[in-house]
Amino acid sequence: MTRLERAYGLSFRGTVRLRTVVGVKTSGGAMMIKRYKGTGMRRRLGALGEALDRAVQAGAEVAPYLQTRDNGYFVEAEEGLWTLQPWLPGRHTAMTVKEERIAAAEALARLHAVPVGRGGRSALLQVPPLWEKYRYRLERAQEASLRATTLRDLWRPYAEQARQSLLLLRGVNQRALETDMRHGSLCHRDPAPHNLIWQGGRSALIDFDLAGLDVRAHDLYQLMNHALYLNGWQPGLFSEMIEAYDRVYPLCQDNRRVIDALMKYPALVVREWYDFGKANDRRAFWPRLQWAVTQEDRRERETKKGTSP
Repeated sequence: MTRLERAYGLSFRGTVRLRTVVGVKTSGGAMMIKRYKGTGMRRRLGALGEALDRAVQAGAEVAPYLQTRDNGYFVEAEEGLWTLQPWLPGRHTAMTVKEERIAAAEALARLHAVPVGRGGRSALLQVPPLWEKYRYRLERAQEASLRATTLRDLWRPYAEQARQSLLLLRGVNQRALETDMRHGSLCHRDPAPHNLIWQGGRSALIDFDLAGLDVRAHDLYQLMNHALYLNGWQPGLFSEMIEAYDRVYPLCQDNRRVIDALMKYPALVVREWYDFGKANDRRAFWPRLQWAVTQEDRRERETKKGTSP
């Protein structure tokens, strides 16, 4: 800790160990310390620190990496890299509350609107395309279906629906990626409720470990799926979040095509089969799968009626 105190010019007055970070009281206020093992992250942390600084300066609600006294974004010590971030006041955003869901979508849009990924260091922010996550989950879910042969007839139509969605996505994702990379949009890539801090009227984003240059529609779709998982389907659940996002930074046509393709992906059903493959808990699996099937069927009916984008 002494090395970090010297590097940041702060005195530390007590720490609290949490799951992935250490909370610390400092002479500059409450902070979070995070360690990255190894030294391979040096250049990426530097590029990400610069990107988050530009986002903050443009008015996006994010927790940046504090700069050291020699203008670095991390400290190297004890065979690791250490970052220091402000502890943002507030609580986790409640995706069950409409006002907070809308604020979360707006926070993503404000981040995406800032062209932080331009210039010579933009290559350091490139990451594996997030759409591959859906393909990977489908493959693991397909493997898991072999363990419950009595339910395979229930699984097959959703598997085919997911495959058709991925075929559509393959055709439109690259164009959207090229558009967003030209703009320089930094995507969070894990906008879960625990990474969104509700500050009373606005939401702020924390934990940018997975962040990089990607298709911004994927960020928005992940956020919408968290709302779907926590609320169950209801008319307007997705459209209200898309409209909130568009008011801040409108989706381009290519991103809208990505959203359209992802809307056909039965994420909840795939998720339950994927989780079953990891845990193999048959007793918990069946009621969760029934719930997921109900939500996906309701979403499909509403989508076909045109009440959702």
